Amino acid sequence: MKKILTVVIPTYNMEKYISKTLDSLICKKECMDLLEVLVIDDGSKDGSAAIAKKYEEQYPDTFKVISKENGGHGSALNVGIDMATGKYFRPLDADDWVDTAALEYVIEVISKFDADMILTNFCKVYEKSDKVSKIRCQNVWNMREIRQGLAVPKEGRKKIVYGAVYDFNKELYDYAPLYLLHFVSYKTSILKDNGIRFTEKCFYDDMEYNLYPLPYVKTVLPIDRFLYQYRLEREGQSVEDAGFIRNRQQRKTIIINIIKYFKKHYYEFQSNVREYVRKDILWKIRRQYEIYLSMPVKKSTKLEMLEFDKELYELDEGLYFGVSTRRIDLFRKSKGKAYFIVANKFLKKIFNFFRKRNAPDPTKKPWTIAADKAMHRKIRRRKILKFLHLTWLSKDMRRIHRFKNIHKGERCFITCTGPSLTIKDLELLKNEYTFGVNSITKAYDRTDWRPTYYALIDLFAFGQYLKDNEVIGGSFCNRESFFHYRADPKTRTGRENFLLVSYANHKERWMKKNKIKYSLDPAVCVYDGFTVTNMAIQIAMYMGFKKIYILGADCDYTKGAIHFIEMPDDQKKIAAKRLDVGTALSINGYFAVKKFAEKHKCEIYNVTRGGKLEVFYRDNLERVLQEKK
Repeated sequence: MKKILTVVIPTYNMEKYISKTLDSLICKKECMDLLEVLVIDDGSKDGSAAIAKKYEEQYPDTFKVISKENGGHGSALNVGIDMATGKYFRPLDADDWVDTAALEYVIEVISKFDADMILTNFCKVYEKSDKVSKIRCQNVWNMREIRQGLAVPKEGRKKIVYGAVYDFNKELYDYAPLYLLHFVSYKTSILKDNGIRFTEKCFYDDMEYNLYPLPYVKTVLPIDRFLYQYRLEREGQSVEDAGFIRNRQQRKTIIINIIKYFKKHYYEFQSNVREYVRKDILWKIRRQYEIYLSMPVKKSTKLEMLEFDKELYELDEGLYFGVSTRRIDLFRKSKGKAYFIVANKFLKKIFNFFRKRNAPDPTKKPWTIAADKAMHRKIRRRKILKFLHLTWLSKDMRRIHRFKNIHKGERCFITCTGPSLTIKDLELLKNEYTFGVNSITKAYDRTDWRPTYYALIDLFAFGQYLKDNEVIGGSFCNRESFFHYRADPKTRTGRENFLLVSYANHKERWMKKNKIKYSLDPAVCVYDGFTVTNMAIQIAMYMGFKKIYILGADCDYTKGAIHFIEMPDDQKKIAAKRLDVGTALSINGYFAVKKFAEKHKCEIYNVTRGGKLEVFYRDNLERVLQEKK
């Protein structure tokens, strides 16, 4: 009979546990007829293979023992892929087990459906404390939860119910906070046909299992059963803190491998999957830094950390700058010289104390632009730190200094959100450095284009929208985003930078004199130049861009539209007839930023299709894109 599920059990010196593992796979006959169990004996020196052979003798149609030289967990999975005959492929570690009743149910369900990926819940079973923690797929509900009103999908998403097949990219790409092997079974043909292989003689190859097949997964079937039983607190386990330290070089190898794979197959990942996987990779990278910082403070550890930092930077700058904490930033800024400070456990407690002390107070009254004296005090303090060459004392200033001249001499495009902008325009910019601003995120469900960077200054309108709603795809941009420091977006990826925004340009005496100022150092502040575009220009100049092209800056709202994708309050703004005043102010701001840019040898061009902004030299978008960078 044709097998529906292959369970592959990599086994190395597991005689203490393997009987329980194999016993859990013995189920009713009609299910065992559809089940294939491959025990891959990876050169065990104990009685693991002999124990497994007894099951093969008793159930020859289900169990098969394959002995090989020791090559590690990944090597055993590779042999399992070659030998598997079942429609679906599921790894099971030899010290874990499955819930037998759940296994029978899963086999019955997958026999009736066709999907590229099967998701099942799992349990964490703590050996020492006897605690059991049930881990469910997130964003999926059963009928009981729906009847009780517990099923609350994210904005723009439908309720996903166990036992049905869904589009992986559009509906269930974010089934877990982290991609965990314990959730997932793949269609075997995906692994075989795409030549998927895992790193041999190395721990943590489960990270590869979680990632490598995803470009080829189109459909997913969630099943409401706690199938996998994941044993924790076993002595010598690689996921214990001591194991992470002991095997840190192997973990680093896997991280480098998955970054290379992610880069190589970047455009093969569907858009939502890609953004979600990116966040997961950033978490894994950050965890690697934390492993180094948790080790005894030694020069050799510092050198390891520097080597990893350098490799990461050379591999992918976007992922490199996407990982940022106070200690990592200080380590990088000092080129490793601050290692003995950032790795000190006592100083770590001090850092955490100040982080909590500086956290925003939710009990404070709402602020207004006119009354935001606290922000201007912060700006004055930063100016003093800069004057005294003590900017390294400020985490936020260190974070922004990472971007100084990283794009020196290059060009970028700022995609404003005026009515003339189109989705086609955005997709023309896929190979360019771009800044998205404010409501550009409303276009994310219509294109897989994402800006390189993102900027938001509008707290009253779009800032509130982002506070209430998740961003489609779970990320604002491919690299880093820049927000007004009082913004509180619901979506967070760890790549957010919060800037102080000076409103000095709004002073009555400045406005009477038509005095408008801009900043060369966003680490101190940026100036509100009456439009978010001017905030983005200040950041772009700081990054070293020498040619800046503005697209979608219409400055013309006479045709009944403010944005190319309408915001909920757009028509109210049009009816209130306040747009003319705002447009006049923004044009004054554009004249001032043009003068500021020319002074610092930066050229600004307008490639907007139509509109009434005539401050900058006009050019044609298609011509510019054809021109050699």
